[in-house]
Amino acid sequence: MTDEQLAAMHRLLANYHRKLATEAVLDVVQQYYANLARRLADEAVLVPRRTAIMERLYEREQQKTPGGNSRQMTARQ
Repeated sequence: MTDEQLAAMHRLLANYHRKLATEAVLDVVQQYYANLARRLADEAVLVPRRTAIMERLYEREQQKTPGGNSRQMTARQ
């Protein structure tokens, strides 16, 4: 799954839960769905940032090869 697909999935779920929140009768249920939608939307925004951070960490680890030992790590795709 690509980062774009993951972010799109989070946005879709956020919209779905916003709809559930507007249809809910009880206040506590409305709040639950609204909070869940907000968290999913926030998560969608963070996906590209987290990917960039992981890529920088991976590159930094590749540069740290003490004594000429090559440390193998697998990049996340």
